Amino acid sequence: MSRISNTGLMILIGFSIPVLIELRTLLSFMNIEISARTTMIVGGVYIAALVIYGTLPDGSNAGS
Repeated sequence: MSRISNTGLMILIGFSIPVLIELRTLLSFMNIEISARTTMIVGGVYIAALVIYGTLPDGSNAGS
């Protein structure tokens, strides 16, 4: 069994995209400039990590 359902994974990814965009805006208010390319790379790595974490088995039935 996976750690999170496919629906939950899609919801997390859907909420992550606006959060990443708004985080870039928030940082620019504090004079920390991050390029759009860097934001996309960080977002891609974060979403890939979510997908990998969500698709790995949880290991609860390893002894069965």
